[in-house]
This record gives sequence, structure tokens and C-alpha cells, in this order.
Amino acid sequence: MKILVTHAGMSGPSAGVAERVARVLAGLGADVTLRPMSATATVKGFSAVVAGCQEQGGGWVPEAMEFVRRNHVALNKKPFAIFTVITSLGTEKGAESRMVIMQYTAHVRGVVHTVSEGFFSGETERKEDPQPGERSRFKLRLLLGLLREGEARSQSEIETWSAQLHDKLVRVLAR
Repeated sequence: MKILVTHAGMSGPSAGVAERVARVLAGLGADVTLRPMSATATVKGFSAVVAGCQEQGGGWVPEAMEFVRRNHVALNKKPFAIFTVITSLGTEKGAESRMVIMQYTAHVRGVVHTVSEGFFSGETERKEDPQPGERSRFKLRLLLGLLREGEARSQSEIETWSAQLHDKLVRVLAR
């Protein structure tokens, strides 16, 4: 399974989330290409696409929406998942934000069907260098059911969503 994980912007919270998603998918056996939307001319050659950006003004940033519009024909023919980084999810107003976050991606769903959507605060704890055995420990936690939806840290939420997305992509692509 060849997956493109792409994000708007060259750095920042959405790049960090995209990197973590790509790492989890690759750790579960997918052939993953990670690159910014600005460096992605086409989605051809990929069996699935995961795209994301930071929320801006209640929606996706213009670069991300342009990517979706430019590739909508191809994206509607393959599994397409999206993630949105919403910084207010990490604040007291997070509960209020959660009630309206689905509106942030309504314009994306109006152009392309999505198989999954993730919403994250973008507050990931990044290690300078992965520790030896990190991927094995992650797989073990996954197999033992120790990864749960709704864990407090954004990092765990991203890992959980990515692992569930991997399973969904395997099922969808097997049809």
C-alpha cells in the first residue's frame, strides 16, 4: 500500500502532525511518502492520500483547499483521509471547539469524499532522536490494545487515529 501524507506549509504544527502520521503508517508496514502540498504536483501513483493543515478562520488554509480542488478527480477515486490542526483544542475553549470542528472541514467534504478525519491540537512532544525500539514498543502497545481513543496527549491521539486509519485503508483497498 503506497500512501502519500501531505500537509500545507513547510513547517509548523501541521507538518509535525503529518510527520507523526507518516511514521505510524510506515511503522505498520505502509510505503509512505511525506511531502508538503507545495511540492506535490500529482497524487497519481499512490493508492491512498492523507492530507492536512492548520485551521484558519474556521476552515482550511487556501493552499490546502487549492490542493483538494486541483486533485479532486483523482482523490475521489482513492481513499482520502484528512486531518486538521486546531490550536484551540489545547485550551479551555476546547470543548466548545469540538462542537463545531466538523464545520471546519465541510468545504473539503463538499469537494472530495473522506474515509476518515482527524482533529488535533498540534501540541506534539517531539524527541530529537527516536529511542531504540520505539517502533516495536508502539506495535506492542497497539497489539495489546493499550492505545485508546481520547488519551490526553495529542501525540497519543495522532497515533491512535493513524493506526485506525491504517486498518481502514487496508480494508478499503482490499475490496
